[in-house]
Amino acid sequence: MIFINKESKEPLYMQIYLQIKDEILNGIIKEGDVLAGSRSMAKTLGVSRNTVDNAYSQLLMEGYITPERGIGYNVLEVPALPKSFRPQFMETPPKPKIDNDDSQHVVYDLTNSSHTSDLFPKKLWRKYALECLDRLEQEERLSIHLDKQGELYLRSNLRVYLGRIRGVSCSVEQILITSGIQQSLDIICKLLPQTRPMIFMEEPGYNKAAAVFLNAGLIVQTFPVDGNGLVVSKLPALRTVGATYVTPSHQFPTGAILPIGRRYELLKWAVENDSYIIEDDFDSEQRYYAKPVPSLQSIDTDDRVIYLGTFSKALSPSIRMGYMILPMKLMKSYLNKFQYYNSTAPLLNQYIIGKLIENGQYDRHIRRLNKVFKKRLECFQAEFFNVNDKIRISSNGTGQYFLLQFSENVTQEVLIEEALRYGVKVYSTMQFWQDKAECPPNTLFLGLSKIGIDDIPDCVMRLKKAWAKWL
Repeated sequence: MIFINKESKEPLYMQIYLQIKDEILNGIIKEGDVLAGSRSMAKTLGVSRNTVDNAYSQLLMEGYITPERGIGYNVLEVPALPKSFRPQFMETPPKPKIDNDDSQHVVYDLTNSSHTSDLFPKKLWRKYALECLDRLEQEERLSIHLDKQGELYLRSNLRVYLGRIRGVSCSVEQILITSGIQQSLDIICKLLPQTRPMIFMEEPGYNKAAAVFLNAGLIVQTFPVDGNGLVVSKLPALRTVGATYVTPSHQFPTGAILPIGRRYELLKWAVENDSYIIEDDFDSEQRYYAKPVPSLQSIDTDDRVIYLGTFSKALSPSIRMGYMILPMKLMKSYLNKFQYYNSTAPLLNQYIIGKLIENGQYDRHIRRLNKVFKKRLECFQAEFFNVNDKIRISSNGTGQYFLLQFSENVTQEVLIEEALRYGVKVYSTMQFWQDKAECPPNTLFLGLSKIGIDDIPDCVMRLKKAWAKWL
């Protein structure tokens, strides 16, 4: 029996279709049964004949019924699925639980994952978007498949920029435009020899990189970081290591800089173990007090460094664009395995960023960011100055975050909870440790990219109240 609810928002034909389908699937209407004619069905249900025809057409298209001349629609056999494989549907999905303390009371979110909106170059982006659209239209390139390595226009300008700012030496053929660091790492995982299933990482290190390696089925082994970055002398001679992932110019999250001696030591280790070095240079151009440290790739003479960069830190995470430079030794494997791929980075965005770099606007934007973040860091340092015997700010004047270490014996969980009670969201460093037991319990991760300088005094005042017991 079919029931029609004319008050329902669901179309009438859909109500008929769903009920007949359900009766077929549950064996109420069996194979070989003939459905009532559309005229008769319409009269019975009090709907138009066209409504019934639409319901039958949907059943016909999906293969539940078949027309037979002079008879009507016959029901076809539908093989039964085992119950364990039959999908279970909910009429209304459950609403996600909302933690009121974490959503309604956060005044300042000291995250490192985004900027204050005034730092995005909106006027330039709008201007260049229109200019690049006109250019792409003139070149008849608005409706094309993209080169898997990204647009030559962007890669050419990027090569010049990286050579000037980071000392990187490469050809445009070695540059790949990706959708960010994680996609770059995912590609690398497919290029490394299957006979080398192990990846070395810093401890602590970038947890999202570790997630990519683990999802790719690789074995992650960590090695300690000290005040000078990765302790290279701890790396064993091992022929099962595909690569070592490092952040040498701004160790994440400690901020340490790998000195030149260790850099040469690491390159020597890679040669001796026939392995690669993945250099994640995620924000090293953003340096406040000195010129950026040259990249590890710039001193590599044996084609061992895979260089990674991103536009997320300088422009916006929502642009979802990064890049990597593959050693020539890996290019043959890349061209073979990815020959049928297309670029995942939007064409227009590639041209806009290429134009920003070509016209020198990207350099100006970086200089502006450095001035802003320098002032924000110094403001935090000044506001915490009267308690600097209890709290130590760890930053080397690079990037968009700092670490806060307490001299008192207190856990991260307590500090985070107390800060949230006063409307400030701060972050644990535990996420960056593969061995959680080794993480210092009294250290926090605070980003300065999402808070305006005028709000920092009030933010620190709230934190001082929250942490008064330990200050």
